[in-house]
Amino acid sequence: MRIIILSLLLVIVLPFGAFAQNCNSDFLGTKTLYKSPGPRYTPVPKGYEPVFINHVGRHGARHLTKDVRSTLAYSLLFKADSLNALTAKGEQLMQMVIALQKIEKWNTKFISAEGKDELRGLGERMYLNYPNVFKGNLNLDVAITKEIRTRQSADAFLVGLNGKLKDTVSATFHNDDVALRFYDLSPAYKTFENSMDSDAAMLAIEKADDFKAINFSVAHRIFTAGFLKQLDEDQRSKFVADIFGFATIVYSLKTEISEGGDESRNLNFESIFTCNELQKLDEMDSMNEDLKKGPGKNNDGIQVRVAVPLLVDFLNTTDEFIKTGKNDARLRFAHAETIAPFAALLQIASADKPIRNIGKSKTNWNASAVIPLSANVQWVFYKRKGTSGYLVKVLLNEQEEKIDELYSKSFPYYQWRDLRTFYLKKLERLKVKTSDDMSLYLQNLQ
Repeated sequence: MRIIILSLLLVIVLPFGAFAQNCNSDFLGTKTLYKSPGPRYTPVPKGYEPVFINHVGRHGARHLTKDVRSTLAYSLLFKADSLNALTAKGEQLMQMVIALQKIEKWNTKFISAEGKDELRGLGERMYLNYPNVFKGNLNLDVAITKEIRTRQSADAFLVGLNGKLKDTVSATFHNDDVALRFYDLSPAYKTFENSMDSDAAMLAIEKADDFKAINFSVAHRIFTAGFLKQLDEDQRSKFVADIFGFATIVYSLKTEISEGGDESRNLNFESIFTCNELQKLDEMDSMNEDLKKGPGKNNDGIQVRVAVPLLVDFLNTTDEFIKTGKNDARLRFAHAETIAPFAALLQIASADKPIRNIGKSKTNWNASAVIPLSANVQWVFYKRKGTSGYLVKVLLNEQEEKIDELYSKSFPYYQWRDLRTFYLKKLERLKVKTSDDMSLYLQNLQ
């Protein structure tokens, strides 16, 4: 009881931002909150109207995906507390972790209020930008994964969309793990992903930026010298990773923190770190995401090719739309692991550049820009009356994007026949046909 009272006094007396109060939130990486686009879009060529949208998006801002009590940080803090082995900052941290556990207790794996707002906004803007797509009574095809946060994201998106429609849209939901969770269905990719934890590139970066020193310094602020000696490097690393994860998640929980009767300043996990440490940890996370899910060291690597089933699905569903001619949208809600390799596979210019300098953690691929919360890729199709061809605009996070190695005289609008041919040739080079069984493709992927 004495320790808890003392800790509460420390929360009141000591400014939580004193250690890292001047840091910005650029360290959030994949937990960066979605920013709606500001600039207006390039005018559409005369006479063309939007008629179809092919969309895939990441779930919205979320809660933690595992219980706070299951983390190494939680168990180490309580063990150290029982041994009177916490420093003053360690006691602060323990109270923050306890507060976070109260908020997250029944909410793990769900999207947060912030996430619902992100998706509602996306749905509203889709209608406002492309109202011609949503004429009449529509039944939209909506694909999700087994994770509840994808269904919650889809529901929030449809709330935003329906709020702007004259005629309410209904939706048919189905799970599509082959197109959306391909990374879980390929044995070869899982082997690759696990091998990256000990990859020479990651080890070189850790050594160059001296992450062992960062882990030791952070742990040293929390635990007494005697307790710290009992922790090996792996434990220190996991402990710091847990706390850094807590620091990045609280930005998604502002409403829940307030509704729980607390204040964000009382969960200021940033105060445990220096600004430089936050930056370095973010760069390491981004590098890890890049190597495992993005262009990495090779944009033709397995971490990109694993997304082929989603490209095949985009091509096939677009062909289906063109055959039926029905104004419509295909909507998919998935994960960061879906969006990152897909954007690289599509050769979206801001998301497909391989790492040039393996010895540094800062690269030309940024997780916060490519796969923030609610990240999305859209193909928006346009047609002019009396013509048979289509124009298509490719968007990443609602921003107009260039496709590397594909020219368009009316950029950002591409001729659909050119874009389709471009991707079919890419699939041919990868020895894939749009009629192939994608389940077998994933099983045989090398």
